[in-house]
Amino acid sequence: MVVPLGPARPVVDPAPRHARAIRRAAGLALLGAALLACGGDACHRTAPEPPPLPLEVELAGCGALRAGGVCELPDDGTIRVWVRAPAQARAALALDGTPVAQAGVPVQGGVLTLVHAPDGARELAVAAEGAGARASFRARLLPPSSAPALRQAEALRRQGKLDEAAALLGALSSSPDPATRALATGKLARVDLARGRVEDAIPRFEEAIRSHRAEGRISDEFLDRFALSYALLYNGRRFTEAREALDALGPLEASHPEGRAMKHYYAALVSFETGDLRSALRQLDASAEGAERLGMRAHLRHVLQQRADVLQSLGRAGEARALLRELHASTPPDAPPCERASLLNDLGWNALHVAEAGGPIEDGRGALEQALALYGGPCPKPANRANALTNLALTALRARDAAGARVRLDEARRAVPSPDARLALHWLDIEGRIALGRGDGAAALRIYERLARLAELSALAHGRYRAALGRGEALEALGRLDEADGAYAAAESMRGELGLLAPLGEGRGTFLGRFEESARLRVDLLLRRDPARALGAARRSRARALAALRWSHRLASLSAAERARWEGALAAYRRAREAFDADDRQDWQLAADELERATAARQHRGQAIRAMLDEALAVLGRAEPEPADDGAPPALGEGELMLVYHRVRDGWAGFAVTRGGVAARRLAATSAAALAGELTAATPAGALSAALLTPFRESIAAARRLRFVPSGALEQVDFHALPWSGAPLVAHAPVTYGMDLPGRSERAAPGGEGGALVVADPRGDLPAARREGELVAAALAGQGLRVERLSGGAATHPSLRDALERPSLEVFHYAGHGAFAGRDGWDSSLRLAAGGELAVGDVLALQRAPARVVLSGCDTARTAPTAGDAGLGLGLAQAFLLAGAGSIIAAARPVDDAVAERMMAALYGGAGFAAADAGARLREAALAVMRVAPSSDWASFRALVP
Repeated sequence: MVVPLGPARPVVDPAPRHARAIRRAAGLALLGAALLACGGDACHRTAPEPPPLPLEVELAGCGALRAGGVCELPDDGTIRVWVRAPAQARAALALDGTPVAQAGVPVQGGVLTLVHAPDGARELAVAAEGAGARASFRARLLPPSSAPALRQAEALRRQGKLDEAAALLGALSSSPDPATRALATGKLARVDLARGRVEDAIPRFEEAIRSHRAEGRISDEFLDRFALSYALLYNGRRFTEAREALDALGPLEASHPEGRAMKHYYAALVSFETGDLRSALRQLDASAEGAERLGMRAHLRHVLQQRADVLQSLGRAGEARALLRELHASTPPDAPPCERASLLNDLGWNALHVAEAGGPIEDGRGALEQALALYGGPCPKPANRANALTNLALTALRARDAAGARVRLDEARRAVPSPDARLALHWLDIEGRIALGRGDGAAALRIYERLARLAELSALAHGRYRAALGRGEALEALGRLDEADGAYAAAESMRGELGLLAPLGEGRGTFLGRFEESARLRVDLLLRRDPARALGAARRSRARALAALRWSHRLASLSAAERARWEGALAAYRRAREAFDADDRQDWQLAADELERATAARQHRGQAIRAMLDEALAVLGRAEPEPADDGAPPALGEGELMLVYHRVRDGWAGFAVTRGGVAARRLAATSAAALAGELTAATPAGALSAALLTPFRESIAAARRLRFVPSGALEQVDFHALPWSGAPLVAHAPVTYGMDLPGRSERAAPGGEGGALVVADPRGDLPAARREGELVAAALAGQGLRVERLSGGAATHPSLRDALERPSLEVFHYAGHGAFAGRDGWDSSLRLAAGGELAVGDVLALQRAPARVVLSGCDTARTAPTAGDAGLGLGLAQAFLLAGAGSIIAAARPVDDAVAERMMAALYGGAGFAAADAGARLREAALAVMRVAPSSDWASFRALVP
């Protein structure tokens, strides 16, 4: 696998009235905004009765916003007004009593209108009237500020004439006008940042912020806090302080919606840099929503590009691609050159990731060539140019054009003679790939051994992984298979660390499943030598990916105190890491003996840095079960057959596992090729059966119970419904789906003991679910269980959580709405009363889980948004298993109410109700439903076990 470089981000310049998030056409002021709710001095009601209409007004485009909702007009006098009033009401705008023609556009339930305020305008009014009630909004308008000296200083700063800008600002900082002094001080802080004097800039920002607050200049305080947060984040890795700089804006947000939208963006940057990618996505979504509502088009583009970066980091390359294409199509031709170059490089980078992730191969060369032209012309940035050239080299490798890759690699080296360690490692990896491509295993081995020494010297985990992987491929090409196996195993052993580091920027863009290449290559090698060890390697790979997913959720759910500890420890690591990187820019040019000496001299320092990382990760409580050893057999019942499927170098391998041993098969080339693409509902079931089941016909025929452990795209296949000897496979034997959790097996609920919980129709809109609840409660009581029922409005989040954690609870049945959300299912939930929900995170946080769980709701066992999605995910059912449940029966997709009711009636009222295992119970229910409704989607329900 060739790992492309991350996007070359333009450095955000958080100057006053100018930030990456948004720019005015004149380049002089950030757009301000105001929101005044009805009430207080800004709301005038003409009649005390009836109560006023609900009226929402947000004002955007002010040159500056002052306390009390005072809008200082921009130079062109154009502001934007978003109004939302009830559908039956009429809303009207007026400037100084003169009606404004409303030709607005509908946005988020309201209307966004451009208003041009003529010279001398003093007041904007919005009035709404309907159903005998009225409400109004008024905002005071001031003419544009006249500050030619400040504008001149800002222009000088942007031209890089820092000494001239500082001299002019220094004089203004002693102005008798406090507002001018504060603005000049904030600009001087930006000059300090441009000079690299971060410690001088921070107190200046703080002084300016205090003055803005005292003078009631709300928008200026927002801008300087954004700049301060950015400086703390990227120039000192002072994460907690960067977050606190933004949190202090909380009391002002209601009066400045445009600033609130931008605050979400800067908060997302903090989350992104501290590894909390899920929170970053939520914050970016909130920023995008505000930007869309207020017409902040430039800011919206930057938000969406950052969102694509986060999606890429989460391994969601397809979603990132769609977003980047949309952005490219909507970016105006006159957008700043560096903005266009960054977007084009992202498009090319994404095309590589889509191909590496198994998606369609798309040529990103055109976008990268355009980015290269911009970086060599109107946006002269040598480092970014080298980035684009390196991505072009990777693109050439993907097209099997080794000569083209060599040309681009040489150009990149000329562009940046002293690259940082990460870029140097990519260059060595490209050289190694070129050598492997021409069949020169010996040269490739030398290159990857050098890469390993440089990666160790640089303390870069991702570089060590690439080196180990490349060494394995080189050794395999040389026929040194034992050594190749050792190299692949070494790469695999790094996956736990890499899975934790990926969201922190170490190998960003290769999150979670992107590190499975070492497992594919090792399983492929061992398949030819030792099937039992190949099986162990496949199971270990799955366990590591699952552990990384759980860690991702843990980071998103830290308490305030835990987050502060995490950010403090991470900041110490990041600062040491960056200082370490700054010292090794020339290391890649060292001769072999010099590199060895440098490695020995810096080894202790690298170990200290890794210890800092361990301290940071300890905050998260990494108490994950250890993956099974390669040779450790799974725990299987008498007559049980476990079928495991895993990707290998080209296609898939299957393993049939019994108490007696392991049989392994490499799937036929034609089948493997068919399975490598996306699996959809249109994929012929017969072809799947032939590819996945037929190679193990004898083992399946002899089995009394089947357990499937698929991976990747095969997780979405209904194995129990595949045709087998003229009937669905489940007609032959009970079928379960295993997570293969280390040291875990199915745990049955004790008959006649303990308690049972039945939750039915929490939202009060599913009569069939309420009937189902009555049937289930009666059946469980008939078994001697003490049944507690939570129906309708009684099924709230607190009541369900408390009931689930009772030590006596052994059985839990839910009948209601299930909701799948998030690419990997992390945002899925059971819908509860009063708008509540029990999400995946809530389930994982349970102190204990019932032995037996039935989730009779849509998507409760679903882990991916579309069939064929190749990533490992966690849905609600899987979360219950991780929390300690022994078995789950749940639906892998949306299910019709009538089908759910029929399946549950058969499950609890049929012959299989008393069966010891979930697979047997579900089998009897499925066969009963098939007899009366063969065309129904009975296959949507699955039995899952640890």
